[in-house]
Amino acid sequence: MFTRVWFILKYWLCWIILFEACRLLFLAANFAQMSSAGVMEAGLSLWYGLRMDFSAAAYITLPVSLLVLMSVFVPVLRNITTYRIYTAVILLLIVFIVFADIGLFRAWGFRIDATAFKYLANPKEVWASISHLPILAISLLLLVLYAFLVFTSGKLLRRWAQLLQPSAKKLLSFLSVLLLTAAFILPIRGGIQLAPLNQSSVYFSQNNFANQAALNASWNLLRSLSRRANNVSNPFVVGDSGLVNRVVDSLLYTSSVAQPLLNRTDTSRPNVIVIVWESFTSKAVDLSVAGKPITPGFNQLKNEGLYFSNIYATGDRTDKGIVGILGGYPAQPTTSIIKDPEKAAKIPMISKLIKNAGYQTSFHYGGELEFANMKAYLLQGGFNQFVTVNDFKDKDKNSKWGAHDGVVMQRLEGDLQKMQQPFFSVWLTLSSHEPYEIPSTPILPQSDDTDKFLSSLHYTDFVVYSFVTYARKQPWWHNTLLVIVADHGHRLPSAVNKQEDFKIPLLFLGGALKSPGQVIDKIGSQTDVAATLLHQLAIPAKSFKWSRNLLDSSRMPWAMFTFNNGFGWLQPGKQLVFDNVGKRPITSIGSVNERDVFIGKALQQAAFQDYLNK
Repeated sequence: MFTRVWFILKYWLCWIILFEACRLLFLAANFAQMSSAGVMEAGLSLWYGLRMDFSAAAYITLPVSLLVLMSVFVPVLRNITTYRIYTAVILLLIVFIVFADIGLFRAWGFRIDATAFKYLANPKEVWASISHLPILAISLLLLVLYAFLVFTSGKLLRRWAQLLQPSAKKLLSFLSVLLLTAAFILPIRGGIQLAPLNQSSVYFSQNNFANQAALNASWNLLRSLSRRANNVSNPFVVGDSGLVNRVVDSLLYTSSVAQPLLNRTDTSRPNVIVIVWESFTSKAVDLSVAGKPITPGFNQLKNEGLYFSNIYATGDRTDKGIVGILGGYPAQPTTSIIKDPEKAAKIPMISKLIKNAGYQTSFHYGGELEFANMKAYLLQGGFNQFVTVNDFKDKDKNSKWGAHDGVVMQRLEGDLQKMQQPFFSVWLTLSSHEPYEIPSTPILPQSDDTDKFLSSLHYTDFVVYSFVTYARKQPWWHNTLLVIVADHGHRLPSAVNKQEDFKIPLLFLGGALKSPGQVIDKIGSQTDVAATLLHQLAIPAKSFKWSRNLLDSSRMPWAMFTFNNGFGWLQPGKQLVFDNVGKRPITSIGSVNERDVFIGKALQQAAFQDYLNK
């Protein structure tokens, strides 16, 4: 009478065991972080993660439960082949998710979610990001694991087939299975509590990695996809919009008075060159490994220009950084505005205003602008010329991403000679993007990703310094401002605090600079580059609501960044990194109080509402 109930419970239990095994695989694949978190914390992730495993397993088991329910009266559904095929299909999806989750976590630092799907529209770029991995070995491991799971599940299901045989008491059998099927609502929603299961339900530790390990990759992905599909309201509301707006407006206030930065002896406006350096983190500045400086060129240049030493990126990906620099617009914690051309079109762009002021404009990038939908955004920026991977000969495309920085630099040097002054040119580098391929001999032994990344920064540093050396010899240098800024920071080399991953260099350089050799250590944001630059060019920046002039003495020193469903809020002597999922601080340094937490949340609410309103 209850054999079918036993069949379903066994099936559900096996999925739970599999998910726990997947968690062990995740911990093993991130052994360094697991060791840092501690064996006890890692072990507890297995216990606390069970709640989400129960839910994921229940979702998978529910269709089987319904089939078993109907099998009481439908003999064909007693055929075990039906359940073997269903299980094999689900296992394939789960194995793919688990392997992708491990790879993405190592690259991005968070579990797989809908973010990954933003980049699938550009398979060539996705391949460029993963092609440095041992794809064949990983694929073989995936296939072997999948084959083992299919074989094992098939064997178990054949053994359990007798549990589906006809019952003498069909009605009682039907009612017992019906009751069990209805009961699956409890593990699916995580229990009888008021709030249904979410990611924060399995968070248990002050260590963020331990909390991340407690998540079930498949459950987390499906949850993220469902929320993304319904992302029409602001999930970050912390208070009345009037109060929040007053708080934010006070933070964004700047006066019209600012320190003059440029020599304006010429009647014409200065030329502007902006080098957006892929993944350039402040952690690499002045860093030496085994006696070898990583960025010797930049280290010298920052002593010759105006160096902003306390700047933070707005986000963690290039598509967010480009909008932050050119549009002065903050990144979103759960999406990217550049993915929505209609919204992105409503963001002002400094390139468009500068072009309207009489500048010739260009954008140079050795890769494909279609990646992350950047092309749709940049085409609205008023650029007269785009140089991309398609503009280089095949022999120069010596990187999986496209043309290396040295090749693009040579093209940029030639194009600048032809451009009418004043000109505004943006160069987005790419060689320091994973897989960190460079055409020169690496300065480090390449024993791990940190060595590869730092060697790639060293290569781009050589290229950038060579370009500056070239530019200094040109007749237009005396009337040129050169800006070097990162598109975002980087998780490497590893830092104790997450905020260090978002700290980036910002340098103003050039013959047009009035007082070189200065360091400004006042906290600021990557989004402030736009207003700062426009003020120096005497172009109104009122439309750049989220951008503030870094040289305005009345500017309040603060910066905010967002990552996958979290934010950082930094002030003098205070550093807060907040996890929206766990609803708690990841990092709290200095005299951070409840008021500071509210202000950080208010900024997040206002910025995301602005995004929704676009």
